[in-house]
Amino acid sequence: MLIISLSLFASLFYVLATGHVLSRLFHKEGPSQKLTIIFSTVAILSHMLVLVNSVFTQDGQDLSTINVALLTCWVIVVSVTTVSLKFPATLLLPVVYGFAALLLVASLFVPHHIVMKSLDVDIGLVVHISLSLLAYCVLIIATLYAVQFYFIDRRLKEKDLAIMHSHLPPLMQVESQLYQLLTVGTGLLTLALLSGFVFLEGMFAKEFLHKTVLSLVAWAMFSAVTIGHHQFGWRGKSVVFAVLGASGIVTLAYFGSRFVQEVILGKF
Repeated sequence: MLIISLSLFASLFYVLATGHVLSRLFHKEGPSQKLTIIFSTVAILSHMLVLVNSVFTQDGQDLSTINVALLTCWVIVVSVTTVSLKFPATLLLPVVYGFAALLLVASLFVPHHIVMKSLDVDIGLVVHISLSLLAYCVLIIATLYAVQFYFIDRRLKEKDLAIMHSHLPPLMQVESQLYQLLTVGTGLLTLALLSGFVFLEGMFAKEFLHKTVLSLVAWAMFSAVTIGHHQFGWRGKSVVFAVLGASGIVTLAYFGSRFVQEVILGKF
């Protein structure tokens, strides 16, 4: 009952934050940062309590796909909210807050209980998981910047006066931050894959083959875009679609098979 109440409470404040930002999206002064931070902070703290009570149970640690997704989402929300304190992130906030609200509500209806009575601490495994989670979060934030870049660029080309006088960030600033995030995220993903090959056995075993192959494909796409931009000046719509495709592939690699097995097939 506590988890249900906390999830709904967090979702409510995520929705309030989303509604506030969207209501002043094209206003010259933009949404009130103070009000946005109040709403989001309450939501983030409630979200954190949901994670603590969901993962750490009396029987052990529940590390189901839904709980891992809630943790990943929480890290992304905290990161984007922190970035918004220094840089304009008006378009990113309603996306991450809205998705967090939907995920919290969905978690109440999706079965997700994989309890591990004890966790064997393996340094190599911890390094690999930490790098993978960090890489995924940075690359998803980069993807959000790519979507923001595409939206602003398209509205500017259409000579939309509303966006020219809005609180949205300058296009060149968004583009610069996009490629900075892509560079960092691709580097972290490279380290995550290398740590997997070094510390883990069976990266190409049958049960993990699809994850490894999909991760390598996503890495190749992110690397090509990053190198192409720095060496050949690649930019624009094709880069945005490549980033979106790579993000979809890496998401499928990280969460796809476990979601099917846990939720659809109910094997655990």
